[in-house]
Amino acid sequence: MIQIDPQQDVIQKPIPTSIFNQSPGATLLYPVYAWIPISGAETYEVEILDDLPENPNGTLPSIHRIDSAFAIGFDYYDKNPRIAEKPFYWRVRGLDQNGAPVGVYSDAGQFSVNPTMHAAVATFGDSITHGGGSVSYSPADWEYSYQYYLNFPSINLGKSGDTSETMVERFERDVLPFHPQYLIILAGTNSLRGGATAENIIADLKMLKEKCLINNIRPVLLTLPPINPENIKKVFDEPTAPDWQEQMQLVNDFVRTQVHIDVAHEMKYSNGILPSKLATDGLHLDIEGKKKIAAAVNANWDRIIELAWQSSLE
Repeated sequence: MIQIDPQQDVIQKPIPTSIFNQSPGATLLYPVYAWIPISGAETYEVEILDDLPENPNGTLPSIHRIDSAFAIGFDYYDKNPRIAEKPFYWRVRGLDQNGAPVGVYSDAGQFSVNPTMHAAVATFGDSITHGGGSVSYSPADWEYSYQYYLNFPSINLGKSGDTSETMVERFERDVLPFHPQYLIILAGTNSLRGGATAENIIADLKMLKEKCLINNIRPVLLTLPPINPENIKKVFDEPTAPDWQEQMQLVNDFVRTQVHIDVAHEMKYSNGILPSKLATDGLHLDIEGKKKIAAAVNANWDRIIELAWQSSLE
């Protein structure tokens, strides 16, 4: 029988749930730190370190702190890429409504995003690439990432919220340090939702292709899966451009002229709308949707390896 001493103070600390680098697809350039919340905490402070803290389970910041951020709830999406040959560490503590500590820092978790550890394949895109789904599951819930189901190792260079334009902007910083042989690119969904034209997105895709080829990287484009504007509005209260289907078709028509994998075809949708069973929120594919992307990539990969080296600048 378990006995609890009511006079004994219980020291509270959040419990980290993001376990990096131990599962397929579990290396994120933009980490998502998740934890089990504690009673009495209104907000949380996430601390990122370049070594193990000298004050484990304390209340003061570590001398090894390199960054920190505040979050509400149970996760935080890092806004900065984390690249280093040494491991990173992270921990989180709860704060009350006045900003005072509630309990102590969590145990420190470790993760590595080492550019010298060669990855032949990298994936590049927005939140569909970054991972997560079913509204409340983040990219740190690995089964909600299509990379988890690939037949080969990969590094995830996705960033939630990306547009095709921001992918072009961050290419040199976020892709080149890893020198992948192949870059799987899924770009344009957020751009289309926001009203960008297919012409602009195609121009960005051409620029990404050019950047890849001049750096001896083989680009592999994915067609854009459909979305469900009604569900997006219901969950996020965000509008979708009224001509998104027409513009998406134009983008996918272009992608199909390149070295590509047609993941949109695998969604088996009708009327051009993504079924709710594949994405609760109308945008972020759930487990079955992510499995469909991976299945399409796996089924075509041997063919792609041969075709990709035939890519050339136009």
